[in-house]
Amino acid sequence: MPCRECGTFCVPEQQEFDRVLLSVPSMELLILLEESMRRGGFDFEVNGLSLKHSGADSVTALQFLACQANLSDFQQREIQLLTLRSGEEVTFDVMRGVQSLDKYRRSMGHPEVRKCLENKRIETHFQPVVEIASQQLHGFEALSRGRNETGEIISPTVLFEYARANDAVFFLDRLARETAIRTAAELELPGRIFINFLPNAIYDPRQCLRTTLEIADEANFDPSRIVFEVTETERIEDMDHLGRIFDYYRHNGFKVALDDVGSGYAGLNTLIDLSPDIIKVDREIIIDIDRNPLKQSIFRGLATAAREQGIEVVAEGIETKEEFAFVAKNGATLAQGFLFAKPMRNPPTNLTWPNPS
Repeated sequence: MPCRECGTFCVPEQQEFDRVLLSVPSMELLILLEESMRRGGFDFEVNGLSLKHSGADSVTALQFLACQANLSDFQQREIQLLTLRSGEEVTFDVMRGVQSLDKYRRSMGHPEVRKCLENKRIETHFQPVVEIASQQLHGFEALSRGRNETGEIISPTVLFEYARANDAVFFLDRLARETAIRTAAELELPGRIFINFLPNAIYDPRQCLRTTLEIADEANFDPSRIVFEVTETERIEDMDHLGRIFDYYRHNGFKVALDDVGSGYAGLNTLIDLSPDIIKVDREIIIDIDRNPLKQSIFRGLATAAREQGIEVVAEGIETKEEFAFVAKNGATLAQGFLFAKPMRNPPTNLTWPNPS
C-alpha cells in the first residue's frame, strides 16, 4: 500500500514478519536493508540470502527502507513478495518462489504483458485429443496465449507469472475460460473441450460455474461438452477446497480431469484424494517411454489403477509412433500430442491417425 508521506509502497503495519528472503540478482537490496537496519539500531542477523529479525523490527525497517531508499519498482515489489509471516518456516516452496523471481521480473519488465491483460488480448489455441480404440477425434484442449501490440505471442507461462505477481490470477483464469468457450463455439469444434483452471483462483465454485454457464449460453455452446481440467503449475494449497470444486462440478453433470499425473504435485496421493473422471499422464513420463522400462512400469501402474476405478487415461505429449504404440497397448484410452497436431487457433477436425500396431 502507498505510504501517506512519500507515496511509495510500504508493508502494512499490522503484518508481522521475521524474515526477508532475496534472490541472487537482488543482493543490492539486501545490502540496502542491512544498512537501513543498522542506522535504525535494529537487531538482526544475515545468513546467506536470509535476513532474520523480530516481527516489530521487520515492519519498521521495511517501511524505513521503502520510504527513504531510492528503490526501483521491482525492488519495492520484492519487499512485499519475499516476506514471510512471523513463525513461518523457510520451505522448499518458498525457495522455489525466490528462484523463480527472475522470471517474475522479466514479465514485469515488459509493459506489453500488462497491456495484453488490460486490453484482453487473449486467444485460444486448440490441440486435438483422440480416442485410441476408434481412432476418432474425441475433442480438444483449450490453451491460452497472449498477443502483444505487434502481434507476437506471449506465452501462458509469462502471462500467469505476471498475474500471480499482481493479484490478477482470478481475472486471467476467467478471461481464458470465457475466450475458450466463445472461440470453440465460433469455430464449431466437435467433441469435448478441455478447459484448464487454477484451483487457487476459484474461491466459490458456484460462482465460477454460474459465469461459465452464462458464457456458454451467450455463445450457444452446449456446456455438457466442457471438461474442467485442473492444471498444476503451482502447489495445491488446499486439497479439501479442490475436492469441493471437483464434487460440485461433477454434481452438476460436468467431467473433471487432473493434469500432469505422475509428476510434480499431481501424484498418486492427489489421484487418490480427488478420484477424477479423467487423468492426463504427464509428458515427462511419455517421452521415450518405448525405451525406458521405469517409465513403462509407472505408466502401467497408473493406467491399471485408473482402469479399476473407471477413470479415463489420456497420454499427453506424444511425439513419436513408438510412444503412441506403447501407450495404446498399455492402458491409455485417449491420446494427445504433436504426433497428431500442434495447438492451433483453427485446428483441423479431420486428421490422419498413426497406426499404433
